[in-house]
Amino acid sequence: MIVLVERLASALATLAVHATLLLAIVWSLERLRLLRSPQALECAWRFGLFGALLSTAVAVLAPAAPGQAAQRQTAAERSASIAAAPSPSTRLPPAATAQFGGTDAATALLPVPPGHTPATKDRPALVLTPGLMQGAVAAWLAGLLVALLVFVRRGRALLRLRRGVLVRGHAASPPLLDRVVDLAARMRLPVPAVRVTTAVTGPMAVPHALLLLPRWSEALPAEQQCAMLAHELAHLRRRDPYWRIAQHAALLPLFFHPLAWHARRRLESLAEDACDAAAADLLGSGRPLAECLATCLSHAHSGPRMPAFAATMAHDASPIVRRVQRLLEDSEMPNRSSSASLRRGASVLGWLALLALPGVAVTSVAAGDAGRSVEVRTSSGTESVRYRDRRDGYALDVEQEGRVEFNAEETDVAALPDGAALKISETVSGLKREIRFESSGGAVTRTYRVDGTERALDADGRAWVAALLPRVLRESGVQVEARSRRLLARGGADALLAEIDLIQSDHARSAYLGVLFGQAALSPEQRRRALALTAAIGSDYEKRHVLQSALEQDTLPADLQVPLLRAATGIGSDYERAELLTSAAQRLALQGEALEAWSGAVRGIGSDYERRRVIESLLAHGPASPAVLVRALDDAGGIGSDFEKRAVLEAVAARRGDSAEVRAAYLRLAAGIGSDFERRQALLPLLDGSPVDAATAGGVLAAVATMDSDFEARQVLVGLARVMPADAGLITRYRDVARGLGEFERGQAEQALDRFAGVD
Repeated sequence: MIVLVERLASALATLAVHATLLLAIVWSLERLRLLRSPQALECAWRFGLFGALLSTAVAVLAPAAPGQAAQRQTAAERSASIAAAPSPSTRLPPAATAQFGGTDAATALLPVPPGHTPATKDRPALVLTPGLMQGAVAAWLAGLLVALLVFVRRGRALLRLRRGVLVRGHAASPPLLDRVVDLAARMRLPVPAVRVTTAVTGPMAVPHALLLLPRWSEALPAEQQCAMLAHELAHLRRRDPYWRIAQHAALLPLFFHPLAWHARRRLESLAEDACDAAAADLLGSGRPLAECLATCLSHAHSGPRMPAFAATMAHDASPIVRRVQRLLEDSEMPNRSSSASLRRGASVLGWLALLALPGVAVTSVAAGDAGRSVEVRTSSGTESVRYRDRRDGYALDVEQEGRVEFNAEETDVAALPDGAALKISETVSGLKREIRFESSGGAVTRTYRVDGTERALDADGRAWVAALLPRVLRESGVQVEARSRRLLARGGADALLAEIDLIQSDHARSAYLGVLFGQAALSPEQRRRALALTAAIGSDYEKRHVLQSALEQDTLPADLQVPLLRAATGIGSDYERAELLTSAAQRLALQGEALEAWSGAVRGIGSDYERRRVIESLLAHGPASPAVLVRALDDAGGIGSDFEKRAVLEAVAARRGDSAEVRAAYLRLAAGIGSDFERRQALLPLLDGSPVDAATAGGVLAAVATMDSDFEARQVLVGLARVMPADAGLITRYRDVARGLGEFERGQAEQALDRFAGVD
């Protein structure tokens, strides 16, 4: 079972790495406009989505290299690590928190024993502990099960629809069927089956060459009918009904990956564009299809929900608007097949990637024999600890079964329950010493060996044990609570700070600092020392864990808030920093210097999503003061994604009040949105029916003036005309902006000014 979990964890990690590499490359090429041809884009996105599955299968199923077989260990000793270890200077975070009696584990770093200097530096490894692997695999399997159930439900819905329509649907009218026959002949396709039914709200192509048409399609003008049929026949010619199902199936193991969802949406969008282009090319104009799409959209939400697997002609409003604009504005839509050289080049690059990617794999076998790890588990009420440290010329193994009680000085074992045992083995420069503590009749027995020979535990042996036990306890993070209480009782916070200063392991240092912040009354100087020790932690996870512990104090001192928020700037991971700042926004009354420190930490977040959710937490939990709202809007200015910017603006719009400075900051951010659709969505909440002042109206006009889409600009102008003041200068500016629109859109915008008929 353990081996199966390890293999699944390796396969899952490898799939995530391969999918991220391939899909990120395709996404970057498209964003940089290095891929412009629709055919090339479709080929690239399909390769990214399906290639990750194929390369992962090759990497996982390929036979292991001869050298790997010799490295395999028993299941209890394995740690999942990246096969290609990072450089010696890389400091990697522990995978989880280890606590005595828990089920988690982490990497623990012991200092080299006195007098021993390794010949070479250790290569740090990213360790995935058994608990972490099991949790990841369990979460993935649960998500896969849900995704599979949804997939099956959608498949059954499509089958039910097909069978029901074949039984209860009506045959197409003779004129409609004649057009299908004519278009199929022109497109060199077999004539598909056609059914007209009220069970669908829009035309669609389904597997096995079947066209399903809504009842209202029979009343369409002849040109629109031809455009509709040409579009659906193009789906059949491209085998889109089958590709659509295959793309949904490929998404099942990648349900957790946002780029995989993006790839599926892009492929479906490219398929619709290709069929639009084919229909426009066949009929010589895109206008009939645009008019048909508008009609189809008006019926989209008036009937039953369409199956997700069906290649429907019109579904979501925003993509339909884009397609209609494209059909109306483009005189020649790209519908040429990709060149032979492009196809050959893509094939060569694809095969090279598939050959190279299996070499980038995540394995559950540790690279070589070097490394350090600690595992703390509880099974059937019995606690066990496994500690291991391997370096050049040095080896340490600790095995503990059951609860072990140490004396106050931590130099010896004081008590062992029946059945409990502790074994420690250390090898330094070829000299191996080993001691085993066992319970016998309520007493502790000690068996001491040197190079395999049993000896009496003399003064030298006792000194060795006394020196080793504190290091093991300190670096492994075992019995953190008990040790911290003893140190606090013995010497207060200074004693615990001194102990923390000796710890090299990020995990152990984090655990002790968490106890320090949670249980000790600290002076300002002690807080400064504690934050300095926190800053020295290399792991972003552990650093956030410490600061979170300080943040969650029942009464967080005011003089600790600003230093704590400033310490957050030392967290490199966007996710970890966002987690801390989100919690801070919920727990602290951010204003003044604390708000400035919080904002400084936000500005260091590179991820648009993480920055947006942090800002939204401030808007949801912070005071709705102008200072907070303006700060949130200014911090959102560093977001690159138009969607994420718009989401922040919508959150601010619900709480903006009537502050002029908030509206000005709102309009500054809205004007920086590149997407006309997203900018329109952001501006309309400002015009929600309540009157706006001249400054706000002028800012809206300035933002509309740089929009390229006439449709989106007209929507904003019409909304503005309803609430803008009756100011002659504003009306003149309004008309100047409307003058740049197309004839129809300009007419709609001008008509909205009728309420100002008496204003010069």
